[in-house]
Amino acid sequence: MGKWLLKLVQLFNPLFRRQGIDVDRLYTIVEMKLLMDTRRVYMSWKQGQQKENKNHLTTILLLYSLFGIFMGVAIYSMPSLIIGMILFHSYVIFMMAMTLITDFSAVLLDTTDNQILLPRPINSKTLFMARLIHVLLYLLQFSVAICLVPIAVTFFRFGFPAGLGMIITSQLSVLLAVFLTYLLYLLVLRFSTEQKIKDIVTYFQIGMTLFFTIGYQLIPRMIRVEQLSATFTVHWYSYLIPPVWMAMALDSIYALNFDAVHVVMLILAISIPLLLYWIMSRFLAPSFAKQLANLNNDSEPAKKKVAGVVKQRRSISTRLATVFCINSVERGAFQLTWKITGRDKTFRLQFYPALGYIPIFVFIIIFSAGKNINNELAMLSYSNKFLWLIYIPLFAVASSIPLVTYNENFQASWIYHSMPVSKPGYLLSGNLKALVVKYFLPVYLAFFVFALFVWGPAIIDDFILGLFNSLVSLLVLSRLSERFLPFSRQPNAKQQSGKFLQVILQMLIIALLVLIHFLMLDRTYIMYAFAALSFIILWFMVKNLQGIAWNKISV
Repeated sequence: MGKWLLKLVQLFNPLFRRQGIDVDRLYTIVEMKLLMDTRRVYMSWKQGQQKENKNHLTTILLLYSLFGIFMGVAIYSMPSLIIGMILFHSYVIFMMAMTLITDFSAVLLDTTDNQILLPRPINSKTLFMARLIHVLLYLLQFSVAICLVPIAVTFFRFGFPAGLGMIITSQLSVLLAVFLTYLLYLLVLRFSTEQKIKDIVTYFQIGMTLFFTIGYQLIPRMIRVEQLSATFTVHWYSYLIPPVWMAMALDSIYALNFDAVHVVMLILAISIPLLLYWIMSRFLAPSFAKQLANLNNDSEPAKKKVAGVVKQRRSISTRLATVFCINSVERGAFQLTWKITGRDKTFRLQFYPALGYIPIFVFIIIFSAGKNINNELAMLSYSNKFLWLIYIPLFAVASSIPLVTYNENFQASWIYHSMPVSKPGYLLSGNLKALVVKYFLPVYLAFFVFALFVWGPAIIDDFILGLFNSLVSLLVLSRLSERFLPFSRQPNAKQQSGKFLQVILQMLIIALLVLIHFLMLDRTYIMYAFAALSFIILWFMVKNLQGIAWNKISV
């Protein structure tokens, strides 16, 4: 699709030449970028088997087409054209911006081609326009996948003029998304470094996952179907919302209504995206190209050397390792796990969404009885739902145990075998302690403070028992899986599959612990006795883990 779309761009050659753009070099660069797009592995496929020369872009476009079918059904069911078009254009802008920030960020901020292009006689306008056309063609393919079915539905539902106008407004919405994303990146590049940009993109991906999941649970509880209306009223702030411009412009074409409001909206819908394109081409081009070129430079300014001895403060992981670990081997594994889990992007993308599901599960459990949130909060202190707060944190850390065995730099695991370590079990125990201290205890303490505020001091013994039970359960789950050293395995789709069964097992263990704990409620002495027994079991299991020999370690 990209090649014949590029031929359409050639219609604008006279405009490009008047702006001082070298057309021949422009198309050479864009053709190469489009070729690389078909060979790039997208975010959704990064954890899968990567087959050489497989065009993942086609599969992603088919997935977006499926989303377009859902949007087409929504438009067809809407009695009002304006409401349907506001929904559609909001969806287009959001999806295009999200695609730019997530899947396309690696290409948009890619500086490797600068080593080839910058020494060549290519001016900044040509380079910027090549990047811009590449982005536009890339997003045009996605917009066709998303908009094809909704546009076809609009042709059928609202007639030919509305459908033809929708083709234009959808691409103007894409142009708005491109401008907003470029402006965002330019601001970030101005005040940040390349590594921080990658971190921002990572957290944005995680945030989108949580946004959709939380919205799926929260929005249906906030909507009252009987109060929905198919009418739309223009307010003063409507003139600031691009989807409203597009919807009102299409409504003026559909209803042949060209009053003052519709004419203003029509002018805004056409002029603003074109004006923003001119601003990108005229003012943002040199600045953005310069910022991208500077990404190859040192990300942090050189620090002035100060004479004398500089006292270095111990890191948090070093101080915590001293508290929770018993020897140097265990402390080393503790600090290694602590630091790599904070730096490894792949681990964060896989694990942080699971950590973010904790408040979602809590929301589902607490408000499972009905849609009236106020009533549920009022009756919360009279229920036993604090039991779920005790054991749900177990779910997050349990999901991280298999993840910390994988790493892209798994070849470096030879260092384990070169060290004079007689009992590699200390590497496993240090790794597990780091996960517990970094991810489990903060969540557990937060839930404890919340439960103490809602239910009072009566739940202290419950949380003490739950702490030991959870730690024993983590060791049991760790024992059920093969024992691999931290970050010593190559990421592989087949090895990392089967997570659904692991999640089911974890949820069954949590449900069983909640049931057993429920049977011991209001029996304080029995609860403390079980807590002491659980602590003894935990101590023996930790000692057993630390005493594992090399012949018990999987390679």
